[in-house]
Amino acid sequence: MDTEEFPDRKYLKRLDRGNEHRWQFQFERDPIKESKNFSDSTYGSKALSYQAAKDHRDKFLQSAFELGILDPDDPSLRYSIPLVLALSPRNTSGIVGVSREHRERKDRKSPEINWVTNYQDDAGKNKQKSFPITRLGEKEALYRAVTFRRDFVLRVAEKTASTIKREQIEKHLHELNALLEYITALQEDADVFFFLGTINNPLLSSTTKQEMLNVRIGQQRFRKLVLDMWRHKCAITGAGQFITASHIKPWSASDNSERLDPFNGLALSPVYDKAFDAGLISFDDEGRILISKHLIQDAALLGITGDERIRELNFLHQKYLSYHRQFLFRPNE
Repeated sequence: MDTEEFPDRKYLKRLDRGNEHRWQFQFERDPIKESKNFSDSTYGSKALSYQAAKDHRDKFLQSAFELGILDPDDPSLRYSIPLVLALSPRNTSGIVGVSREHRERKDRKSPEINWVTNYQDDAGKNKQKSFPITRLGEKEALYRAVTFRRDFVLRVAEKTASTIKREQIEKHLHELNALLEYITALQEDADVFFFLGTINNPLLSSTTKQEMLNVRIGQQRFRKLVLDMWRHKCAITGAGQFITASHIKPWSASDNSERLDPFNGLALSPVYDKAFDAGLISFDDEGRILISKHLIQDAALLGITGDERIRELNFLHQKYLSYHRQFLFRPNE
């Protein structure tokens, strides 16, 4: 067997007997056992069946680590440890590979509090990099921990030959970059407080925190896309102050692609934003305003004339506006 061509053979065995040519993954350690064959004829070549066997092994071990069945710090597993791409049972932050720790120090009266990130050194040994909150502040320590994790994952991606595995890693990279973008955009004290309060809340599970973060990150990204599309000006008045990026078809009713589609959004001044969100105004496919009878008496007082029009409406907005008119607008109820 050419060990240079197939160097990583942890738990993999090559079988060539008569017309039978296959790789076999075999794991026989308590408390779990697994055996599966990958034939050259099924996958097309020796190299492709080898890659399929490796991918299966890595997925098997990763699942065992995440479920706590196997110890990722076990030296006998060290050089074949796959990159963990999902929340582990010990994670408390909702951020894969990043956690907040309290470490008691005998030489100090108060505990040391850090944001830490998991990585592997060149020898494949699991390690942690700490970023002290006392010295850096909560937001900065977290930002540095996520950045360190992102850079480590990027190095892993560059060395990964498996197309399937690389796609999984790149998805994780995308999530980390989105999180860094979100943290950078947090400027208002209330937003920072909400964000840090969520990931530090001991009453929330890590999966709940992850779901909440995904929503907040998605909303922040959507807001940026919509404001950029409308050049940070109200789509009706052209004003540049106090602009809100509003979903046309609500987040709760949208699928994942619609939630981040900038054509499912309008940049609106506060009065128009509130009225649109409440279904008291809408727009036809030409961008002309429609006013609910429930707003008629107050419309003029609010500065809504009935002559308003979105003049740079794209045809890609129309399906969302159609949904708004059908399900949210209240013309004659």
